Parts: sequence; structure tokens; C-alpha cells
Amino acid sequence: MALGGTDWGRSGIGTYTRAVLARLGRTLRASGGELVALGTPRDFEAYEGVLGDAKRVVLPSVLDKPLLSASWYLTRVGACARAAGADALLLPAANRRVPLRLGLPSVGVVHDLAQFNVPNKYDGLRTRYVRNLLPRAFSALSALVVVSESTRADVARILDYSPERLHVIPNGVDTEHFHTPDPSQIAAARAHTGLNGEYLLYLSRLEHPGKNHLRLLQAYAASPVRHTHQLALVGADWGGEARIRAEIQRLKLEERVRVLGFVADEYIPGLLADASSVIAVGLCEGFGLPALEALAMGRPVVVSNTGALPEVVGELGILCDPYDPSDMSSALTRVVGDAAWRERIAKEGPAYARRLNWDRSCDQLLTLCYQVAAVPRPVPQVPVRPSRVTAAIKAA
Repeated sequence: MALGGTDWGRSGIGTYTRAVLARLGRTLRASGGELVALGTPRDFEAYEGVLGDAKRVVLPSVLDKPLLSASWYLTRVGACARAAGADALLLPAANRRVPLRLGLPSVGVVHDLAQFNVPNKYDGLRTRYVRNLLPRAFSALSALVVVSESTRADVARILDYSPERLHVIPNGVDTEHFHTPDPSQIAAARAHTGLNGEYLLYLSRLEHPGKNHLRLLQAYAASPVRHTHQLALVGADWGGEARIRAEIQRLKLEERVRVLGFVADEYIPGLLADASSVIAVGLCEGFGLPALEALAMGRPVVVSNTGALPEVVGELGILCDPYDPSDMSSALTRVVGDAAWRERIAKEGPAYARRLNWDRSCDQLLTLCYQVAAVPRPVPQVPVRPSRVTAAIKAA
């Protein structure tokens, strides 16, 4: 499993990688297999808590630079995986890091094609990379996984890829962490962030224009909720923080909007659990994990009516047009003021979210890896308990 392009665990793709690493490692070990991870020292530091006893192939730290990393993956990752003895190569961020030639069976995971749907998402060089090289590289993969039907439709439409060749394996919810609100988690999250009073939460990296912070700020400024609820923006800076702070100042929201930056995973459940609503208004989300995690905790969500978000939340989300601040403003006002809706989400959200879980998703992903490698999937090795007859003989 190659870790390049997964943001060192600080994004949705990072969350996906962490969930997959932990479960694939345990499952392979139980059946006598082995997980081999390819990454830089920074990659391994980011995922230290879930790597377990996976074999580590350490790559040079210079590959933390995006351009060098992309070049290395295009030309060298296949040879590196073969040298490590891999039967198959899993690329968990295939919409960012892919090879042009491999020499071994491979599975790539595509989270979204937002770069094709959101103008100016990337700079010119990265835009040329994704538009010119990704389609060629995808054709070299043995199998392509997409995390939603929305992403499946985008890959088929934009890259002229046969839908039958795409495997939809959705993301999941970690129910060990996202469940009925825990008062101690809430207290720890508030102490860590300094949040007081009621708040709306947008959990997304600070990226412009794709994550749509500026229109959200305009919507918030136009809604009466600005007087009763703070707006908390949680996520690492992805080049958009300066513009977001400038918009906050222009709208005179300095006392109402909290830019909290990156917040460690341990505090996220507490933040979600105590939010009056969780917001997900990106322009083209390939899945939208925070919205599903919020439902798992019984919290109401406001989501874009674009990308995969309507698919993810189903009938349990308040949808809005992410290009229309007025429509977004109305959605914010409704989610705070509609007590019956909030009660419904508290009741129905957790069971709805549990339909999608990481164990099932990772099992499907591992089965596909065995299939492309043409290797029978072994039965997990379960210790055999001695029968009572055998035990009696030993006792005698």
C-alpha cells in the first residue's frame, strides 16, 4: 500500500488511509499475509498509530514535495512494490498519485474528480498533470475503485471510462469513535478549542475555491443565526486561509467566526457531538465523511446539493445550492430553528449512518486486491480450542 498523496492524515483522504491501514493490516495478519507500506518518514510518522507490524519500505524524504512525489509514482512505484515482494499494489489516493507503468496487479482508489469540475482548483502545472496524465495512468491499473456513485458517474463521463469497470466501495463510519455523544469528549473538545456557547461546524481544509468558505461566510452573515451561533472552521490551511480571513474581516465577522485550523482526530467526535449543525458545502465532494459522521452522532447537517453529498445523507440532510449564498443562508436558518427536524435526526441519524462501516468497506477492498492478484483469499487463522476429550486425556 503506497501512502503518497494522502496528506499525512490531515484530510478526508488521510482519514480514509488511516481506516484502511488499520483494518487491512489486522485482516492480512489473521490469515498469514502481510501488509507492506511504502512511504516517507513523514508518512510513517503520520500513520504510526495504525501501521501495527506492517513491513515498512522507507522512501526518501525529498518525495514529500508534491512534484517529485508525483514524478516518482509515475515511474518508480511499481518497481519498488515488486522489489518489496508485493502480490498487488493498492493506491489509496489514485486521483493524485498513480503510475504509468507497473508490472504487477494494482488497485487504485479515486475519491473525486473535483479538479475537472471546479475551475481554478489547482495551479496550471497540477491541472495539466491531472488532465493529461491521470486518464492514461488509470488505464494501466488492474481495477479502479470509486467511493460513491457520484464519483463513478464523473469518472465514466469525464474520462470516458466504462462504468462496468468501476467498483463502488463507499467510505464508512468508525462507530467506536462516532456514536452517542459522550460528555467527556465534548468537554475535552471545548477545552482544546476554546469554543463557548452554541456553534455551527464546518470541518474541511481551508482551500479556495473548492471548499466554498467565502460563500458560506456570506450566507452566515445574512442569516439571523450569526447572532446566536458562532461559526467554527476546522481544517488545515490548504492555501485558502488568507482569503478566508480577509472575507471574515470584510463582513465584520471577527467576533463570530472562529478559524481553528487543524484539530487532532481525538477532539473531532467531541466537536461534532456538540455542534448545533455540521456543514458540508464543498462544490464537488466525492463523498463527505464529516456529514456521515455527524449523522452517526445524531447531529443535523446542511450539505451541498452537488457531488456525492445528497447520496451520502439521503433524506436526512438539508440540501442547499453551494453557488447561492442566499439559499445557503436559508438552510442555516432552518437547521437551527426546526426543532422537529433536529429531533428526527437525533433519532434516525445514528442507525442510518451505521449502514456504512469501515470493516465492510475494507473487506470488499481486500477481496478485490486478491482478485486482481489472482491469489485465492485465505481463510483467517483461528486458534483451535482443544475439545473436552483431548483436555481430559492431557489431564490424565
